[in-house]
Amino acid sequence: MESGETILRELGFRQFRVRLHDKLARIEIAREELPLAMTPEMGATISRRFKAAGFLYVALDLEGYRQGSLNAALPER
Repeated sequence: MESGETILRELGFRQFRVRLHDKLARIEIAREELPLAMTPEMGATISRRFKAAGFLYVALDLEGYRQGSLNAALPER
């Protein structure tokens, strides 16, 4: 199975992370690269490639790439 990060690299993105949530791929892309990711053509390409790689849902995180974003789901202490 092709990895999500390989797909994004092949599409020309440089800074990104793919977060896995069961059958959902949540894509974080650097803010300066978001305009390219949000074009209808690129959105369709990303969706098609990720679904071919086995994901049921594909989401683009509008907050962009940020380190530690998975920690947001952890309960506060």
